[in-house]
Amino acid sequence: MSTLIITVNSDNSLFDVGNSSKIYIFDNVKEYHDELCDIIADNKLSYEEIQNLVKSWGGTIDLVDLSTLVKNYKKNHDKGLPF
Repeated sequence: MSTLIITVNSDNSLFDVGNSSKIYIFDNVKEYHDELCDIIADNKLSYEEIQNLVKSWGGTIDLVDLSTLVKNYKKNHDKGLPF
């Protein structure tokens, strides 16, 4: 079974993000929001380099592919577990 994943932003723009989309999850780096967005958008650094930078700021980072998040959500939902 193939899963179609569509995201909708606050402007109601639709995006088919596909199965290869990655999700960066940052904690404790709010003041570096614009810098991180630029680094990722411009593909300036590898994940390891971003991870080292974020750690130097006192934050943490995780990288998860969107299809894994959806599969885990669906599995937990089917078991009646909370989201």
